[in-house]
Amino acid sequence: MEVSQASVFALSLVFASLMLLVAADAIAKTGDVSNALQTSQPASIQITLSKQADTAIRLESRAAPLGQILKAIASKTGAQIHYSVLPEAPVTATCVGANVGQVMDCLVAKQVGLVAHKPTQDKPAEFWLLGSSVGSCQAVTVAPIAATEQQPTPEAQAEMDRMVQEQSDQLLKQTESKDPSERSSAIGNLGSVGVKDDPNVDAAIRDALGDEDANVRSQAIASIVQRGGDDVNDQISRALKDKAAIVRIAAVSAITDDVALLNQAVNDSDQSVREIAKSMLENLQN
Repeated sequence: MEVSQASVFALSLVFASLMLLVAADAIAKTGDVSNALQTSQPASIQITLSKQADTAIRLESRAAPLGQILKAIASKTGAQIHYSVLPEAPVTATCVGANVGQVMDCLVAKQVGLVAHKPTQDKPAEFWLLGSSVGSCQAVTVAPIAATEQQPTPEAQAEMDRMVQEQSDQLLKQTESKDPSERSSAIGNLGSVGVKDDPNVDAAIRDALGDEDANVRSQAIASIVQRGGDDVNDQISRALKDKAAIVRIAAVSAITDDVALLNQAVNDSDQSVREIAKSMLENLQN
């Protein structure tokens, strides 16, 4: 049986099309595998100290929350790091420096306003991340991991809501502890995981601004800012009048764009409060 040239050509086109489809499917599956591997990579933070002058501190983080990285730096170096809110995206970064200040510059200074105090004989290095720039931070070192979000089933969502409510209720009970460190921890956690729009949570956090312990009051203003609301600036103004400098530092660090509040803080009796306010005013003017 004879086969025409036209038939052979048509069959060739069909075969070529099938090969292209197979190749495209293989490429797509390869991409899916790559994304799956990327999203499944665990977060990690590694800080190495050495005796080499130029590389005394080396930080390597992969897909880790910025808050955890800052806590690791503070734990490893003894530095004091203050902030009210942080970018939520996971951070992947490699930073090497002769001191903790250089590592902090590498990690956040390009994207977040940073005020630093060098260490002295009786005081470690101290850093403040300024609230006016954190909210809009698009950090070079911040690398959100691409992932396809799957919507939970109604049953799964209900279970998650129940667990969040249960955790929130436990934290509310903890705010009544006689131990100020437990109250401080509870207030701080309510800011991040407390049930949204729960009046009991908001009331507990605002009541904590009147706590007898300065650390609790400091956590309270940070949590108030984190949860937001119409009266945030009023609460910051209240905290700026606190007798404890640590509370006023937390308050001024949380200001975003209220020039009147910053001008109030510029005249504070504490040097750190004044420097933070001055730096934030300069950031707003640039």
